[in-house]
Amino acid sequence: MVAPELHFGTDTPFTEREQSALSDFWQALETSGHQDAEHFQKLCTKHIGRIHSIRDSLESFPAVLEEKSLGRRERSLFTLVELIANATDADYEMYLPTRSLLWRSITMARLNFWRLVRYLTEEVAPDNAELFKTIEKRIHACVYLKLAEELLLSVSMDSTLPRSVRDKAVRSLTSLWDANPSKAVRKFFPLLEAVWDARRNIVVSVGTLLGISEIMRLLQAGCAPEFVNHFCRERMSKDEGLAFQEFLIGVSSEKLHDLEQLMAESGMTSMTPEEAEEALGLEPTQPEDSGVGVESYHFHRERHLQAAARRLRHLPGPKHTAEEYMLVYFLEDFDSEDTA
Repeated sequence: MVAPELHFGTDTPFTEREQSALSDFWQALETSGHQDAEHFQKLCTKHIGRIHSIRDSLESFPAVLEEKSLGRRERSLFTLVELIANATDADYEMYLPTRSLLWRSITMARLNFWRLVRYLTEEVAPDNAELFKTIEKRIHACVYLKLAEELLLSVSMDSTLPRSVRDKAVRSLTSLWDANPSKAVRKFFPLLEAVWDARRNIVVSVGTLLGISEIMRLLQAGCAPEFVNHFCRERMSKDEGLAFQEFLIGVSSEKLHDLEQLMAESGMTSMTPEEAEEALGLEPTQPEDSGVGVESYHFHRERHLQAAARRLRHLPGPKHTAEEYMLVYFLEDFDSEDTA
């Protein structure tokens, strides 16, 4: 029986980078001599077909703001901004357009497909470090895309932010859901990728809790200088500073406060990660084999939920993550037409 070939049509939902990574994997699969190579190829082909099906379903729905009236009801950017601003983390999914849910489905389908490809690489090319690195980049790209949507949603849901910022955030959101990213998204997303890639590749030392060594490691790991510069400017709110500290050290501002008190009481000027974990009673929040990309998602999601809880309950501390504060600043400087 002839093994299936890898073919990308003009309507493929895969990006050029994804196509290149898949081609490398396919070549490794074909030359592996693995007894199940043909079965693995068929399995991948089926998954690719399913992703095409979800993409076709996505495209069968009109653009989010295309259908603007139904009887006496009107739908516009204004009504969508108001709807999302009145939602919370507990109920916002009940107000999202169908197209947004399908966009999420195809994003997760692609993420799970790349996980499958990685598992198969373990079988057919366990020593191909370069291929593993390429595939893991594709996994993280899917995770980062999901996180970018969550950043935009968080900003859109904060009714305390200026209306102009929320308008731009929702415009950028709809451009994602419509699979036609705006200029703002196309400019901001690579910055986020560089920030998150750098953060997951550094080792946190806790130290004096100032995060100085982490800042240097971030820059050395390829973090976007704009991100670091934003949180090193003179005029910055206390909450922004705390959010950046949470990002650098990976501990909530409440726990950082506890550590500062402990160090002051004991006369310590610095602390090792092990000492900090013992002092706070911290334990791993997920198993070591939780999967590529999960740790990156958890790192942001945990900080986001903590910030959202402070916002909801009017508690002290950062009301957004560092990335969300950066996004607000970014949107303020962008023209409205560049977010559509």
